[in-house]
Amino acid sequence: MNILAFDTSTSYESIALSHNGQIIADVTMNAKRTHSERLLPTVENLLDQTDMKLEDISGIAVSIGPGSFTGLRIGLSTAKGICFGLKIPLYVTSTLRSLANNASAISSHICALMDAGRDEFYYALYSSQLSEIHKPSFAKIEQIAQTINTETLLIGPVTSKTKQTFLDIDTKLSFARTIDCYPKAISLIDIIENKKGCEVYIADDIAKIEPLYIRKSAAEENFKQKK
Repeated sequence: MNILAFDTSTSYESIALSHNGQIIADVTMNAKRTHSERLLPTVENLLDQTDMKLEDISGIAVSIGPGSFTGLRIGLSTAKGICFGLKIPLYVTSTLRSLANNASAISSHICALMDAGRDEFYYALYSSQLSEIHKPSFAKIEQIAQTINTETLLIGPVTSKTKQTFLDIDTKLSFARTIDCYPKAISLIDIIENKKGCEVYIADDIAKIEPLYIRKSAAEENFKQKK
C-alpha cells in the first residue's frame, strides 16, 4: 500500500510518501502560507524522486485541524480532489493528535497545543497510546494548565514566551524538542499504519468531511455580532 500524507495546518508544509508502512520520502518546509502554490508541485517532486506516479497511490492522509483556516481548506480540498479522481480512501485525523504522536514514545501524558490567536490556544490531552484524555478545545493558558494534574509533556508550534508562561504556572510541565513541535506528515502515516486514531472515508462520504476549526474565525464572529 502506498500512502501520500500531507499537513498544511500551519505555516509549515509537511509531505510524506510510504510504501507498505515504510517512509520512502518526506519533506517539511516553511511554506510561508503559500500552500496553494507549493503543495501540488512538492507532491509531484516527491513522486518523481521515488519513481512513482499519482496513480500508484493507494490512499491519502491529511490532518483536518485545528490550525490555519486557509491552510486546512487547501489541504483537505486537495486531498478530496485526489481521492475523488483516483477513487481511493481518505484518512483523516486531528492536527493535535498528529502533534501528540511526535512525542508518544517519550511521555505517558501529552498536551498538544497550537496558537489560536487572541491569547488563546487550541489544545488536547493524550496518553502515550494516543487515547484522548481531553478532547480538542481552545482556552487561555491558565485554563489549560488547570486541566493538567500530572507530569505532562507539552508539544506544539508556540513561542518561547508562551512556553515560559506555562512553565512558570506549573512545574509539572515540560516542553518537547523544537524539532518535534510542528505537525509532520510521517506522523500521520504512523497513526494510520498503527491504528492510533484516524477515520477512513471512501466514495461519496469523502464530500462530507469538513475541517476541524473548533471555533469560528474572527470574521465570522464579527459578522455574527453585527446581525
